[in-house]
Amino acid sequence: MDYRTALRMQRNLYINVYMYASWIFVIGIFLFMRVNMLGHLTKYLAMTVFALVAAIEGARLYFGYFGNVSCRVPEMAGFVMLTAMMQLPLISFFLFNPYLLSTPMEITLHALLWFMNCVEIVLGFLALKQASSFAKSVYLSHPKR
Repeated sequence: MDYRTALRMQRNLYINVYMYASWIFVIGIFLFMRVNMLGHLTKYLAMTVFALVAAIEGARLYFGYFGNVSCRVPEMAGFVMLTAMMQLPLISFFLFNPYLLSTPMEITLHALLWFMNCVEIVLGFLALKQASSFAKSVYLSHPKR
């Protein structure tokens, strides 16, 4: 079994854990300071998206770590699906919405998180493919009774 893909994925997840903590802290403070300047709809959308990202990111990172370390297919598939279908569109809302009055620091953090999510989709897919082939070889190598 080739561990290079899993190691790249694990390194990226390790960096993403610290990036997530700094993102929550910085974006939470800036959003709290600027909430009264935003429009009515933008205010509620921004708060909802921030809460969703904060909740989903923890579960997503857990699935990524557990699925990658133990080479489990369901957790890796959950990680890839959460990243592609939930996190990337939610981070894109923060990155590409001009009505949020984002500062350069926020835009930089959003862009880094968005880029890391794109890289994690590719690495997660490769790790998922490797985990599924490993699981298939384990389950099909046993003789039938």
